[in-house]
Amino acid sequence: MDKKEVKLDLTNNLVNLSNSILKFYNCTTFHPSLKRIDELFSKQKNKKICVLLYDGMGKNIFETYKEDIPFLYSHIYHQFESIFSPTTVAATTALLTGLYPNENGFVGWNQYFKQIDKFVDVFTNKESIVDQKIDHDVSSEFLIPTFIDKLINEKNKANIAKIIQSFQFKNRKKHDDFNTFFKEVDKSLKKYNFIYAYSSEPDHSMHDNGIKNEHVLKKIKYLEEKTIELVNNNKDTLFILVADHGFKDVEYLPLYLDNELISCLSERNKKQIFTIEPRFASFFVRNKEKFIEIYKNKYQDYFLLYTKEELLNSEIIGENITKINQNTLNTLGDYILLATSSYMFVNKEDPSFKMKGAHAGVSKEEKELYLCVFNN
Repeated sequence: MDKKEVKLDLTNNLVNLSNSILKFYNCTTFHPSLKRIDELFSKQKNKKICVLLYDGMGKNIFETYKEDIPFLYSHIYHQFESIFSPTTVAATTALLTGLYPNENGFVGWNQYFKQIDKFVDVFTNKESIVDQKIDHDVSSEFLIPTFIDKLINEKNKANIAKIIQSFQFKNRKKHDDFNTFFKEVDKSLKKYNFIYAYSSEPDHSMHDNGIKNEHVLKKIKYLEEKTIELVNNNKDTLFILVADHGFKDVEYLPLYLDNELISCLSERNKKQIFTIEPRFASFFVRNKEKFIEIYKNKYQDYFLLYTKEELLNSEIIGENITKINQNTLNTLGDYILLATSSYMFVNKEDPSFKMKGAHAGVSKEEKELYLCVFNN
């Protein structure tokens, strides 16, 4: 794969879906809407809308398990794309804001925050390299997103939209309680006109087990059953099922053993090595000439190399707008490596780290999505 093949379809992705939702509720839109969904909405004006997002359940997962999810598979309505990087932090936030990562500042799992000079896991407020929580909520303090539920409620001057996420409900083992989650979605559909419901599965199980696994199968069949229940219990609701990204089984490249590469990095990068994602890795580099030489000798068969300027100008992480979010500019280093193969980088030695599946690279498996429709 070369750089010419890495493109973001600016008319057929999660951001376009989000802007269709905003358009339907008479809100200001930020980007073109998804025409096929606009047409669908125009025929369903009196129905409530529920967007179900099953994390990681991209097109390749549908195809892998199509015999096990006949209800979901039979309701595929449209094929479209995630955004870059195709990973939870960037993709779910793109859907929830109607904005691309270069605009909203949510680029990937781990980002550099100049305000506190730290590399922080965005959704957990944790310095993963030292395994410590920080005393800041980087999302609410520095990124400050405005989600579509707020935009819908403000425009319609009523509390008609709600976001529900599985991690809000925990069982005794402190895992997501999906039975409670689906009950809450069902109950909320009696009160609200728009619901966004996020499930952390099957993403969590596929990270641990890879794509093809009995545990993953069990989770996916459970999601099929709960979707059938929700759809049948709420005939007045138009359901749209999407994922944020697909998945790929992976192998490791332990960068912490590459002292030659580490010696090229800026002081702030010596321990962290890279930021953003293991398959969408950003580097702050001191010796650029040497870094490029190492890339060509060791990694060019597995990753594409971009400068920060190339990445922004390519429109991979969003349309080339004149004003780019400052947090995006801060977290993008001098060079970014995008995975084209099955490999992912590893920042530090950790015997407990056993990830078998991942995403955020540029392969079709990671970016291609299906959109399902129910009760239309």
